[in-house]
Amino acid sequence: MRKLFAVLVGMLVMLCASMCFAAETYQMVYEAYNFSENLGEDEAVNENFNTPYGTLKIQMRKLWNSSSDKKMHVITWLDDKRISDNYYPQVENGYTFRVIKNTSNSELYFVIESMERAYMYGYSPEKKTMMTYIDSLNYAHETGARPTIVVLRDGKLVLAFDQVYRPYPSSARYQFFWDNSTKWFGYRDLGKDWAPIYKDKQS
Repeated sequence: MRKLFAVLVGMLVMLCASMCFAAETYQMVYEAYNFSENLGEDEAVNENFNTPYGTLKIQMRKLWNSSSDKKMHVITWLDDKRISDNYYPQVENGYTFRVIKNTSNSELYFVIESMERAYMYGYSPEKKTMMTYIDSLNYAHETGARPTIVVLRDGKLVLAFDQVYRPYPSSARYQFFWDNSTKWFGYRDLGKDWAPIYKDKQS
């Protein structure tokens, strides 16, 4: 009887997770491709976004008199209160900035990525700060694969690794979904051998 109950509970959990997984969709609402390449020394870009928690301001500054491991300075404010402060190294071809929206609850997530690494941040009302929800270094991929965090045309949020110099790349993909019970993102490994991500991503 206990085994049957455990099986039924497990099936119910899987069914609920599948339903939540299928119902959740995302939308790319902003993208600045390789934006940092167009910045002069000590020049900044400032962007404001309306969130469920207030106005979030992000400033991205290309530092002049700094070491190569602290070339990009990103500061975030929520309603004029400073909530995060991050530095990024100098990279080839600069950084891309992207904003992704969960269409079910209007939560916004912020992607900063280079050819070597991709991050996705979001505001946590429990922690009252910006959290790093996705860091591409934490997911298995082939050496030399370029990471990118995007929304597919069907609304799925994915981290993809593309082998840029292969005509038919062996690319890994991971799909992410919000788990309200843990206040964190769960993920599913979608396997390899995908076509280049630009063919499937929202534009």
